[in-house]
Parts: sequence; C-alpha cells; structure tokens
Amino acid sequence: MHTSLKNRISLLVISMSVFLCVLDLFIVNIAIPSIRESIHASTAESQFIIVFYIIGYGAFLITGSKLGIKYGHKKIFVISMLGFMVFSFFCGVSQSPVQLNISRLIQGITAAFMVPQGVALISEIFPDEKERSAALGIYGAIAGAASVLGQVLGGIIPDMNISFGAWRIIFLINVPIAFIAALLAMKLLREIPLKKTEKIQISSQIMLVGLLIVGIYQIVIAGEEGWKNHTIIIALFSLAGLVCFVYRQNIDYRSGKNVLVSMKPFAYNSFCIAVAAAALYSLVQDAYFFINANYFQEHMLFSSAKTGKLFAFQGIGYVIASLSGVKYLHRYQERFMASGLLLMIICLILHIRFFDGPTVSDTTVAVVLFFYGIGCGIVLPSMFTNAMHQLPAEVTSVASGVYLTVQQISIALGVSILGRMYFSTSDGYHNSSLLMIILLGITFLIFGVSLRRKFMKIQ
Repeated sequence: MHTSLKNRISLLVISMSVFLCVLDLFIVNIAIPSIRESIHASTAESQFIIVFYIIGYGAFLITGSKLGIKYGHKKIFVISMLGFMVFSFFCGVSQSPVQLNISRLIQGITAAFMVPQGVALISEIFPDEKERSAALGIYGAIAGAASVLGQVLGGIIPDMNISFGAWRIIFLINVPIAFIAALLAMKLLREIPLKKTEKIQISSQIMLVGLLIVGIYQIVIAGEEGWKNHTIIIALFSLAGLVCFVYRQNIDYRSGKNVLVSMKPFAYNSFCIAVAAAALYSLVQDAYFFINANYFQEHMLFSSAKTGKLFAFQGIGYVIASLSGVKYLHRYQERFMASGLLLMIICLILHIRFFDGPTVSDTTVAVVLFFYGIGCGIVLPSMFTNAMHQLPAEVTSVASGVYLTVQQISIALGVSILGRMYFSTSDGYHNSSLLMIILLGITFLIFGVSLRRKFMKIQ
C-alpha cells in the first residue's frame, strides 16, 4: 500500500477512538428520555447514565496515558477499542438501570484508555510538523463531527419503530465500528518504543474513582429523596476524602515521589487561572444538553427526532466557530473567549424568555441553538489552547492530562448538580438555566481578571 494512503487510513482508524468517545456522550444526551421510559429508570438513574460514563472517562485519562507509555500505545489502543466494543454491547442489551449504569462506567474507562493513545500514534505516523498539525486538525474535526452526528442520531434512532427498543441501537452501532477499527489498527499501526519505567498508580486511581462515585451518587440521590442525615455525612466524608487526596498528592509530588496527578503545571499562574475557568465552564457544558434534551421532549412536547434535528443547529454552530476561531484566539486571546461566553449568556437568557411551551416556533429554537453553539465553539477549544500556550513544552503533556481530568470531573458534577435542580424544583428549567448564566458569568469575570493582570504587567 502506498505510504501516503496508508497514513491517511491509519489516521482515520486512530480518529475512531475520539469519534466513538464523543459520539457516545452526545448521542445519549438526546436519547435519555426514551431510555428512561424503556427501562423504567428514575430521574436519578437517568443522570447516572451520563455521569458514570464521564467519571470513568475523566478519572482514568491520566492512567490511560501512562498505560500507553508503559505497555505500548498500539497495544493499549487495540485492547481498549475491543473493550469499548464489548461494553457498548452490554449497554445495548441492558435490561435494568443498574446493568446499564455499570456498563456505562466501564465503557467510559475503556474510552479513557483508548483516546490518549491517539495523539501519540499520530505523532509517530506524522513526524513532520506541518503534516502532524494537519493530521491533528482532521482528528479534531472528526471529534466535532461526532458531536453533531451524535445529537442527530440520538434523536432519530429512539423514534424508530423497533420492537426490542430502538434506543439500544445507539450503543450497538459501536460494535461493528470498534471491531473494524481494532482489526485495522492491528494491521496498519506500528508500535512506539516503550518506556517500561513508567509507574501506574493503581491505589490512587481506585481511591479517586471511589471518592468521585460516592460523592456524586449522594448529590444525585439527595435531589430525588431529600438530604437525609446519612446522605449528608457520606457526602461530606467523600468531599473531605477528595481534599485529603489532592493534599497527599501534592505532598508526594514535592517529596519527589511518583503521583497520579502531577502538581507541576500548577506552578504557573496562567495555568491555574485557565483550569479554574475551565472547571466553572465545564459545570455548564454537558448539563446544558441533558437539561434541554429533557425539557424539549417532556415540556415543549417535541419528538425525539425533532429534538435531535434542532440540536444539530447547535452542533453546526459549534463546528463553524471552532474551525474558524483559531486565528482570532491568537490575536485577541482572553477577549475572544470572553465574547463567546457573553454570547452563550445572552442565548441562555433567550432560552428562559422564549422556550416556554409548545407554541415556540422551530425557527426561533434553531436560531438560538445555533448562536449558542457558536459561543461554545469559541470558548471550549480556545480554553484548552489558552491553558497550554504559556507553558514550557516539557510541561504540556502532563498539563494536558491534568486539565482534561479536571474538565471531565467538572462535567460530571455539573450534570449531577444542575440536573438535580432541574428535576427537583417546581421551576427547574428557569432555576437551572439561571445558575448556568451565573456560572458562565463568573467564568467571564475570571478572564477579566486575567486581562487586568496582563495589562498591569505591560504598564
């Protein structure tokens, strides 16, 4: 096979990891009401379908990266792709909320093992900087396309008239894609030299995941059953445990020990500010989709298919802004991201103002979602770039893992907290949307502080 053609096919195979990972987040967001009705899940159990996947993915990203370094990026890519296939199948055949949520948690973990291998494998296949940049651009574009496709399919598939439950197809569709990708990866990809000295922090990893699951479980259950004494105590213990975990990681890092979460990037103020902004923004990111997908179908009386098609406008806006925004970020930096946040805030105000029942026109919904997507497309990719660009090159690899872990954990917390507010208060849509506006407003202020710091340095 011609080298150039082989490399292109290899890039497509590698990109299937991020494609499936992103697809399985967005496709479920829209399909949640259908899934909940089919398996008789409570509102809390329906939240866990999203939350457990994100916890598994976010908490294991750093370990997934280390596994590739220690045992081989190609080997871990293939094994985790097959694991993702198996647990996608288990999700698709689940008969109860417990079965589905356990499968989603492990599916998220397998995604965390396969996605970090992508950038390393791309760097091996495309050593030339110009070719590598183009390949990474395609890799990112495929992730963006997966977010749009996921929203459309997540709406259309559950509305199909299939006796065994059409929603199951949203998971089962992964099986042939992952199987073919794993076979092609075994044949086409070459292994990167191993670094067997890399240490895997198994005990720290288990502790982090356990504390996150216990803490978030209490938040979600409390929203449905009320804050009982034992719920409060367990939630406080898990919070205290997370604080102690971070403190211990910092102590071990300072003493030169190998740690799960490296504290090295936090020595740079620019990174600290960027992570704080990303954490606040991420509380809103997926909670927005979860809440609005439920609201559109249950209160505005839109069909699942109609909801998916309307959300596609949001996805299109996101892709357009993310692809065209690179040059503006370089020129305007924090001001560019602040403009995106402001646009999102305005669109959320329009959500509260116009999305008040089945009489709202489809055109109004599509336009508001499109501009909200533009705001997302400005902010989300730019935040990661902004966090990395002021760091020394030798720190960026560690920093990216820390950043993505914080981001994913915040997303899980956001779905839990904002989702509970939506389901458990009488005016849940208004209240949760208002809290999203406040969180984005605080994020906006953080960028304002960052700009002021830069201005004072220039003076």
